[in-house]
Amino acid sequence: MQVAQYFTEQLRIWGVRHIYGVAGDAILPWLDVLGKQEGIRYIACRHESAAAMMASAEAKLTGRPAVCTATSGPGTVNLLNGLADASADQVPVVAITGQVETQKLGGHYKQYIPQEDMLRPISLYTTTVAHPEAIGHVLHRAYVTAASHRGVAHIAIGKDIFSRSTTMPLVESLPRLISGTQPDRMEIELAAEMLSNAQRPVILLGNGSREHAASCLRLAESLGAAILLSLGAKGAVDEAHPLVVGGLGEGGSRAALAALEQADLLLILGASWFPRSFIPAGLRILQVDHKPTSIHAHPLLMSVIAELGDVLPHWLRRLENRAAPQGWRGQVEAWHADFWEETEQLVDQGPDDLIKPETLLRALSESVNEDAIMAIDTGEHTLWFNRAFRAKAHLPLFSGKWRTMGFGLPAAIAAKLNYPGRQVVAIVGDGGFQMTPAELMTAVECGLRFPLIVVNNKTLGLEEWKMTQSGLAPFGTRLQNPDFVKWADACGIKGKRVNAVQDLKGALQEALASNELYLLDIHCTLPTLTERKREIPFQAQASHVYNERKV
Repeated sequence: MQVAQYFTEQLRIWGVRHIYGVAGDAILPWLDVLGKQEGIRYIACRHESAAAMMASAEAKLTGRPAVCTATSGPGTVNLLNGLADASADQVPVVAITGQVETQKLGGHYKQYIPQEDMLRPISLYTTTVAHPEAIGHVLHRAYVTAASHRGVAHIAIGKDIFSRSTTMPLVESLPRLISGTQPDRMEIELAAEMLSNAQRPVILLGNGSREHAASCLRLAESLGAAILLSLGAKGAVDEAHPLVVGGLGEGGSRAALAALEQADLLLILGASWFPRSFIPAGLRILQVDHKPTSIHAHPLLMSVIAELGDVLPHWLRRLENRAAPQGWRGQVEAWHADFWEETEQLVDQGPDDLIKPETLLRALSESVNEDAIMAIDTGEHTLWFNRAFRAKAHLPLFSGKWRTMGFGLPAAIAAKLNYPGRQVVAIVGDGGFQMTPAELMTAVECGLRFPLIVVNNKTLGLEEWKMTQSGLAPFGTRLQNPDFVKWADACGIKGKRVNAVQDLKGALQEALASNELYLLDIHCTLPTLTERKREIPFQAQASHVYNERKV
């Protein structure tokens, strides 16, 4: 069969259901094949960066390799931003790009660039196919590498190769994927002893704990430990649980700082994020991770290299007869009450007031389904989501370590394509939305239905805040925005502007109940410097903030 047919059929057999891309000269033979079959749905995006973001978002949601494509030259270059997101967050994405004809490789031809050199820093595997008989081996290695090592694999294919024939047979099954991590019994036992002896433990849960959230919660209850949730772990444990004291970092809570200040042990489960400046000096740390490279360099840190599923059952058995220190648990529950009150104060507004972003996100948490997928762009509203959105079983979908703007809308599209029966909500800043606004038409063409909430405060708020905090005069951060409601109308979807608190909940409920693609332009306040200092008080070395404020 033709190489283009081989690619399509092999990916279908391995379970690929979507390919995200933008048409271009070097992949036209493949697009011709994709258009004549129904096993894989091709999503025609408006920009290659958004196509790669959609693939990254799908991989984050499903854990399976997702696929994106682009043409040679500028098409491949445009993929880089979304692929870097997948690489930074360690999710499996296979990028298949067109390249100039094989006889032109290495020459001074239009749209030629050595793609392997360009993709190597963010790829686990990258190669160029220059012969049709190589296609089977290369595709298999790329797919298995992305799936087993959780990252980006890239294949460049000469335009002439797509239309040539290959005798390579299709492969029905893939090798069983294993991590290869062999837990050390002594490490687990020593760690169990540390946990048993801890009198004031705190647990930081990350995105990697979601699969074992129930066991993590049982462990916290056995220890009477305070629970901190990273953004990726929001929704892994209901924040109404009396041991939850909020998050950590700029989007965290004062209660979390207080718990860390008095803790004698910090247990990190499923989190590669490590906000060192918020960790008190002298605090012992225990970290569990299946990757040694994710263990942090810290003089008081002990590591357990293992899967959580191999460790937690043993610890739960060891601790089942241990009585949690009641004084500490009582203090943790008091901090939980403070954390709850703190978020209440954030949203204390009158009905005629202009809307604060934290008020918007609290109202949203009270309106969406408990298991909704929340596709969040990068910006100041991300901090407010972490602080003010009360998660139950919600699933946040965001650009974690890469933190690219423009991620929210493409991520929502991928989420709705993969989970059509589940509620999906996109939350984007006015700056981030304007980076990928054309993807609204991608959503329209795909017939997708979800609310798109634009947090409109006419500024790149996080950058303006950081400049001010650094003693710099904010410059280049204010935005002259278009009329987003008219943009929605031009795309053929509903749009509505909301200006006051009294209209907020009704507008949110209308958008969520409409079962349509619906844009809400929420005009939010731009906080003064004094307000920002009061509401985001967390700076580097800020572990005493909470107690100073309580005094």
